[in-house]
Amino acid sequence: MRSTRSRRALVLVALSGFALAGCSAAPDATSESTAPADPVDNSTITLQMNEGLVPQFKSYAEAYEKKYPGRTVTVVPGSADPATYLQDLTANRLAENLPDIIFNFDTLANRLDERKITLDISGYLAEGKDGLKTDTFIPQFLDQYRPLSDTKKITGLPVSADATALFYNQTLFEKFGVDLPTATWTWQDMYAAATEIYSKSGGKVNGLDIQGYTPPIYNPVLQAMGAKVYDAASNTAPIASPEAIKAWQLLLEQYKTMQAAYTIKPDPNAPSFGNGGSAMVITVRAFVPSMQKSIKDDKWDVQVMPTIDGKSTVGGGSYGLSMTANAKHKNAAWAFLSWFYASDGGMKVAQESGQVIPPTVEGLEQGSWKSATPPPANQEAFATNAKNAVLAVQLPGASQAVLDDAVSTAFQEVELNGKSVEDAFKAAQDKVNAALQEARSGK
Repeated sequence: MRSTRSRRALVLVALSGFALAGCSAAPDATSESTAPADPVDNSTITLQMNEGLVPQFKSYAEAYEKKYPGRTVTVVPGSADPATYLQDLTANRLAENLPDIIFNFDTLANRLDERKITLDISGYLAEGKDGLKTDTFIPQFLDQYRPLSDTKKITGLPVSADATALFYNQTLFEKFGVDLPTATWTWQDMYAAATEIYSKSGGKVNGLDIQGYTPPIYNPVLQAMGAKVYDAASNTAPIASPEAIKAWQLLLEQYKTMQAAYTIKPDPNAPSFGNGGSAMVITVRAFVPSMQKSIKDDKWDVQVMPTIDGKSTVGGGSYGLSMTANAKHKNAAWAFLSWFYASDGGMKVAQESGQVIPPTVEGLEQGSWKSATPPPANQEAFATNAKNAVLAVQLPGASQAVLDDAVSTAFQEVELNGKSVEDAFKAAQDKVNAALQEARSGK
């Protein structure tokens, strides 16, 4: 559970960070509310999914086919490499050979829309076609699939309401005589407890593990401290503003509560929350099943995210499902999506994994995920965090990928090379602003 680049592949499944580079073709603003007359029964649709999620989606396909004999869902893998995935989809669009449904991601939505790969489904949702409506979904998670070019469009549906939470090892807190986290904690409270545990353990137990350089962590912290990641009016990323510098300095305080400073490559033997060597970690519910397997002897639970000046610091994100613009079986694809988001359909199957919190209003309040045991006991913390989630700020064009890399590099420059926070993030800001100017000029 350490703060390293190697976990980005896992975070790709649950959190924001799948940013791609590519061209900026003119978006198609046409909304298709009425699909072509393709049959639903006795139909076959193709669903292309990130290769790591193929087994999971095959289980959904099997459940769907069992409920609707005669309908077939074929799940095929897409490349885990972002650039390759985008290029493959672009080639298939030009050849008019796209799958019916594809893997999407909140910060990928703009690029797919620009290349006319995804279908605007706002018309379907406005009609409530097959019972699926706009207000079915938790608003901020659905809003991640509204392209910057036209926020009236909706080009994808979130799969899970992934939001950061504070996981804590109750056994370690009690061992070192530190009060357990509460729902009223601030970041100062969290750091104070982390420092105390680290000190009382003689430096053997990390106080806190977070991923300070990932968007779901830093976005809400910057916003809570009055900083912006992206200013659309000026088309700039003011990530070296005075307010932003204070936010980065706060995030960097983490490294004073753990054995090692920022590392690029993971040490499998280093203390982590998963092996009982860290008292706290900020991560998402998707990791609960792995924690249940790895933490055998200690008691652990979750709490709502600490606040800054009374403001939420919950980060959120999602991967999603999108119908494609030239799908051959749009009616059948929509029928699958309608089943997938039903509380007694795909969402019921998804919650059995212990990883998924439904992105629907009904599912968040009444879903079977709440009854999952053993720990965590405080399941309601996940629901509270999902409601308060601050989702990733989207940047146009390839500048999204540049931002992710520039922030990660700035953390390395500070922690590994001793550069000042101001200098490191000024360099990062310059890189992102240059990319933003290129995106605007269409280069």
